[in-house]
Amino acid sequence: MYCPKCGNNVASSKFCSLCGTTIEQEAAPTEQPQPAATPPEYQQQPSPAAPPEYQQQQPIAPPPNYQQQPPITPPPGYPQQPPQAASPPDYQQQQPYPYAYAPPAPKGFLSDVYSKAFGFLFKKPLLLWGLSLLFTLLTLLAVTFGVVPLIWLPIILVLELGMANIFLRGYRGQEISSTQLFEGFNKKFFRNAGGMGWRSLWVLIWALIPVAGIFIAIAKFYSYRFVPYIMLAEPDITATEALKKSMAQTKGHRGKMFVADLLIALAVIVSAIIFYLILLIPFVGVILFVIYYLIIIAFVPLIEGTLGAVFYDKITKENPVD
Repeated sequence: MYCPKCGNNVASSKFCSLCGTTIEQEAAPTEQPQPAATPPEYQQQPSPAAPPEYQQQQPIAPPPNYQQQPPITPPPGYPQQPPQAASPPDYQQQQPYPYAYAPPAPKGFLSDVYSKAFGFLFKKPLLLWGLSLLFTLLTLLAVTFGVVPLIWLPIILVLELGMANIFLRGYRGQEISSTQLFEGFNKKFFRNAGGMGWRSLWVLIWALIPVAGIFIAIAKFYSYRFVPYIMLAEPDITATEALKKSMAQTKGHRGKMFVADLLIALAVIVSAIIFYLILLIPFVGVILFVIYYLIIIAFVPLIEGTLGAVFYDKITKENPVD
């Protein structure tokens, strides 16, 4: 230690030996505890710099001469549709189907007529067969006791009108009975007989034309086929008006009705040939042929009568004519 005044080395004395200056002892600095050194393996390493490929790229600025194009707008008359993201075909939502199963395909004219006709026959076969037998019996009695056509022919025509009424009422789901066979024998008996006779007379006149007469008569038969139903539905209509209205209602459907009847006739002919061959079998063949003959006699008139009612109901509902 040195004297602050003369610079003499006073060692550890409190006074300088040369100048007598009091020497102040300086406090020795206390040592501060140093933190323990961290082992090298635990020292914080500086984070490595990111590789160049991970460095954030600066957005590329467009060239100075690049001009931003305005969005294309549709013409004034074009309806603007909101943009919709198209989904893949296999993920597109299907519209719910209104039926649990696919609706049946519409039937053709002939298949629809046959299904309705035979469906009705299978519901009331015995009742219709009994009424048909009654009609046949009354027809035979009229011919037997009427003697002359002028008497029995009007009776048969009016009975035919009543039978058409039974088939139509039965097909429409109404009650049928034997009394309806005689509905034409009311106060308008002559009008009903005249209307039915007028129809038959015109068919006969067309049939008398040489060569082509038979074909014209067939066409006219189908043209006048609705006359009985029209006379039943409109009690005040005349015979001539009934013929004209029947021609208007059957227009465009006569060929279909002819084909429907033709198929029934062909089925009868083919079955008759088959049963004729069966007739050649001894004993059994005769019995089977008699049974077949009775079935044909019993059910063919029922089929024809039912087809006429189905034709009239179907055609007049789908194509009404005033």
